[in-house]
Amino acid sequence: MYDRRCSASRFDVAPPDPILGVSEAFRADNDKKKLNLGVGAYRIEDLQPYVLKVVKKAENLMLDKGENKEYFPIEGLTAFNKATAELLFGADGPVIKQERACCNCSGTVRDGSLHLCAALMERYFPGTKVLISSLTWGNRKNIFNDARVPWSEYRYYDPKTVGLDFDGTIPDIMVAPEGSLILLHGCTHNPTGIDPNTRAMGKVS
Repeated sequence: MYDRRCSASRFDVAPPDPILGVSEAFRADNDKKKLNLGVGAYRIEDLQPYVLKVVKKAENLMLDKGENKEYFPIEGLTAFNKATAELLFGADGPVIKQERACCNCSGTVRDGSLHLCAALMERYFPGTKVLISSLTWGNRKNIFNDARVPWSEYRYYDPKTVGLDFDGTIPDIMVAPEGSLILLHGCTHNPTGIDPNTRAMGKVS
């Protein structure tokens, strides 16, 4: 059933994503030496994504286990939640031992999970601010804007060193309002690829 009133003209047209636009320009380019520097992926000679051997091995292990396709519980896969918390905080760390880690929500990849986070913040923690790294993937801010969650940026990328702006990151986080949530990348920070390393994080008292 189609309602003529619900036409494309009734919706605001979002500006094109600058990063995905690189991929569109790549596809339109006829140069044989072209390289796609947009969405990150290992590629082979014909420019198709390269699937790492470890990924293929993991897929085969999953198939060999022959697990059923039952729905996960609302809180997600318990074993995965537990392993994630232990990876982040250390299996023998005080956060785990004191049962202060909470992993009880399952989402669909990155942005689906952020949408759930934003909805939870708006409903149960109205007015709470989220700190987002500068730079960040373009749609992150819109996700929190749509949920009416206030946000601000913290310094992250230093173009002078092409690395982590540690001396900007920590002060910005330290002066954030009490109870603020901080959006962090554990690895492969998007879009800079700059990760916090153990040397930098060792400065934190």
